[in-house]
Amino acid sequence: MEFRVLGPVEARSEAGSIALGRPKQRAVLAALLLRGGEAVPRDRLVDLIWGERPPGSAVASLQVYVHGLRQALGAERIETRGQAYRLRLDPGELDLQRFEQLVTRAERELAAGRPEGAAGLVRDALSLWRGPPLADLAGEPLADAEAGRLEELRLHALELRNEIELALGRHDALAPELEALVAEHPYRDRLRRQHVLALYRAGRQKEALEAYQAARHTLVDELGIEPSPELRELERAILRQDPALSAPDRPPGLETRLPVPPTPLVGRALEVAAVSALLRGQARLVTLTGPGGTGKTRLALAVAEELSGELPARFVDLSSLHDPELVAQSVGEALGLEGEGALAERLPREPVLLVLDNFEQLLPAAPVVAELLAGSPALRVVATSRAPLRLSAEHEYPVPPLPLHEAVELFTARARAVDPSFRPTNGRADSVAEICARLDGLPLALELAAARAKLLPPEAMVGRLERSLELLTAGARDLPARQRTLQATLDWSYELLDPGERELFARLAVFQGGCTVEAVEAIAGGSLDLLGSLVDESLLRRIDSPTGPRFAMLETIREYAANRLRESGAEEDARRRHAAYFLRVAEAAASSISSATDTEGALAELDAEHDNFRAALAWTASAGEVEGELRLAVALSWFWMMRGELTEARRRFEGVIERSASADPSLRASALVRAGIFPYRQGDAARARELWTEARELFLELGDEKEAARCLAELASVAIAEGDLDRAVQLYEQAAEQFRAQAQPTRLGIVLSNLGAVANMRAYFDAAARYQEEAIALQREIDDRDALSISLYNLARTEIKRGRRETARELLREALRLATDLGYKEVIAHCLQGAAELVAERDPEWAGRACGASLALFDEIGVSLAGDEAEDYRDLRGRLAGELGERRLNELLAEGGEASRDAIVAEALAR
Repeated sequence: MEFRVLGPVEARSEAGSIALGRPKQRAVLAALLLRGGEAVPRDRLVDLIWGERPPGSAVASLQVYVHGLRQALGAERIETRGQAYRLRLDPGELDLQRFEQLVTRAERELAAGRPEGAAGLVRDALSLWRGPPLADLAGEPLADAEAGRLEELRLHALELRNEIELALGRHDALAPELEALVAEHPYRDRLRRQHVLALYRAGRQKEALEAYQAARHTLVDELGIEPSPELRELERAILRQDPALSAPDRPPGLETRLPVPPTPLVGRALEVAAVSALLRGQARLVTLTGPGGTGKTRLALAVAEELSGELPARFVDLSSLHDPELVAQSVGEALGLEGEGALAERLPREPVLLVLDNFEQLLPAAPVVAELLAGSPALRVVATSRAPLRLSAEHEYPVPPLPLHEAVELFTARARAVDPSFRPTNGRADSVAEICARLDGLPLALELAAARAKLLPPEAMVGRLERSLELLTAGARDLPARQRTLQATLDWSYELLDPGERELFARLAVFQGGCTVEAVEAIAGGSLDLLGSLVDESLLRRIDSPTGPRFAMLETIREYAANRLRESGAEEDARRRHAAYFLRVAEAAASSISSATDTEGALAELDAEHDNFRAALAWTASAGEVEGELRLAVALSWFWMMRGELTEARRRFEGVIERSASADPSLRASALVRAGIFPYRQGDAARARELWTEARELFLELGDEKEAARCLAELASVAIAEGDLDRAVQLYEQAAEQFRAQAQPTRLGIVLSNLGAVANMRAYFDAAARYQEEAIALQREIDDRDALSISLYNLARTEIKRGRRETARELLREALRLATDLGYKEVIAHCLQGAAELVAERDPEWAGRACGASLALFDEIGVSLAGDEAEDYRDLRGRLAGELGERRLNELLAEGGEASRDAIVAEALAR
């Protein structure tokens, strides 16, 4: 993980950016970062975060923010030392520290007369800046106090860069930039002196003297001071044309020769900076890898342009070569080398950057690159290839797809090129964003799609994206043939594979959302070596997930692979294997959840494979594999309920039940009993009764007393929804008696908790507590954590009614922790409402936000509050509106609905 504060406050890991919460929480992190790993007292943090007038709740809020940061970064990251906090930092982990170290080294190099080395160091330092310091904390007291100091560090580095550029004789290119810097910072004496000197050295003596006079007028008129002695002496030296002002001689060398791209580069600023920094540092060979269409060539050219002031560059197009023996000759021709003998012996000794484009079909020639690097220590190489060269000096840089905002920018720019009236406004903007997401942010795919903008509006393109390879066939005629359609680009990659790699590549198309090595071996029959080859060829990506390494294709590549799989005649076998494998995974996970042996691990595996389960369900439905579809839906039912996927689950069950009238009765009955859960949760008690009644009748016919008793308990829930509490108690008590006799503690615990809920609805609070306490004791004994979270919440509601608010608070905290660990969305939503109830009197604003977060979560999962819970919410809302006013309450509800759920939960746990 690395931390950045030269721009937005950000933490990054190998998996990408880490969400850091709201501005105050990010400000706490920034304050700790800016102290470079030192312990910062709480009182000092309060002053930094809130300024001169902190609220009374500042210390408590600070603890909440620290808790949230620990959740995001890892608990071990932030240490508590007495009344202070310290952020643990590894050497080189903070960009601010790296920046200061690089600037110090650059100053030493320049003082030692080595401006070439200093230039790379200061450029690396400045590349760490990504915008104004603490830009996303604008208006926060911390930014007001610290941004100026950070900006001074940046300006000092810029001035040092200018000194280095002047020492290298680059005054011509520097003068325009200095003019802009002087206009932005008119009172900085050093910038003024550098500007005057650069103009003089460029042969523009009159303009240099005018620049001095402009500086003097600004300083005298606006500040009432004369220019510094150094600036006045520079004017006198120019007037006498002092030889000491002459520019240093620039050594002769190769000039840059690069092809000029036909269109400007869109985005890629971070990638250009990252690759440039590698080449300015220790890396001598950087290979840009990625599938066809990611823009590797364009990025390589942008990097060469970026470095052209330091390294002359030459471009070698290898796409037309197929004989590895010709690589050395092509490099020699690009460098203009003549004569006989080994190429490495004839290389220039001065620094040069060599761009080797399209190396993938010439990988046997990789040793030639190693020889070139050994023969010329000043040589730097950027290679583009779908696969790495596998050389010891190589730094592989996988070129990622464009992020969504840059993808939209690219699509819009290219669409306007063919249709100047194109504007991504209103609903059209959503369609453009969907196109960019569906095309994986691949630059070539986006350009090909944008070329259709003259014929098809974005809304029409969205409908054709199911056949995206057919849509993407309108490339410019001046592109290489392999880049005029995405199909041709992928054909180019496919033809480079050997037969075993091609077969595995096609079979991998059955996976949705990635796969594990075990899944590949079971379904596609691939070996680790073949899998590694496809990763090397950039046709497959490795993804690090909480459950371990996974492998996935970009969607456009997966569509191509699916076409190849259909052509091979092996599609049905592959999809049958896929469905069978993921049925085993789902049933094993369901067994772990029902037995409470590893609930969290099972849920994590189900989360990771959810898209694969959807693909398996779709195939079993289309292939008429009703038994497999029934079993898979049953296995996933509890997972769907905990994750709040109520609408999807209901749709899946309704479909398979309609198709399974003649299926095995026991399997159909199991599906019916689970199918009733989802309409019941969504308020459709009538449909739930139909399903559970049919299930009970089937189970009784089959002689399955245990499952028949379960249906009895479920029908009791329907009675509650219909307001018949007497019947609900009667049915629950019958079910409880049978569960005791059948030794079913899991189901008994649920029924006892529900009896407590009914007693609570009748205002029999002591009886409700007894039922719920018995359920909790039983669920703790068998470690039934998901049911325990519900019972704890139910008992908390009862304790609120009994006036035992502290006890209720502890119960709610435990319920919320359990639900959060399990990802049980419905229970989280209920607990947030309970937390709002507990703090409504002393902190009505937070209670309003918590209610907003709760309602948003209920809405997300499709659950409507009913019965006494709906009445409790109406009462709470009325009290909050009376305290805050309806307008302010609505604002808080909206804020809570949009807030980070993790942050709201952390705050609830801390209250």
